[in-house]
Amino acid sequence: MDYTELDKLEANIKRAIETIQKLQSENQRLKQDNQNLLNRIRENERKIEQLMNLSQDHGDVSDQVSIYKEKEGKIKQKIQQMLEKLESFQQLLVSE
Repeated sequence: MDYTELDKLEANIKRAIETIQKLQSENQRLKQDNQNLLNRIRENERKIEQLMNLSQDHGDVSDQVSIYKEKEGKIKQKIQQMLEKLESFQQLLVSE
C-alpha cells in the first residue's frame, strides 16, 4: 500500500466518523423530539380526561335540570287544578 491509498483510506475513515457523529447528533435530537411529543401526548390525554369528566358532570347536571323541569311542570299542573277547584268552589258560594 502506498501513501495515496493510505490518504484515501484516512479520508474515508474521517468521512465515516463525521457521518457517525452527525447521525449520533441527529439521533439525540430525535430522542428529545420524541420525548417532547410523548409529554404533549400525556398532557393532551390529561386534558381529554378532564373534558370527559366535565362532559359527564354536565350530563349529570342536564339530567337533574330535566328532572326538575318535569317536577316543575307537574307542580304547575297541580296548582292549575287547585285554582280551577277553588274557582268552582267560589262560584258555588256566590250562587247560593
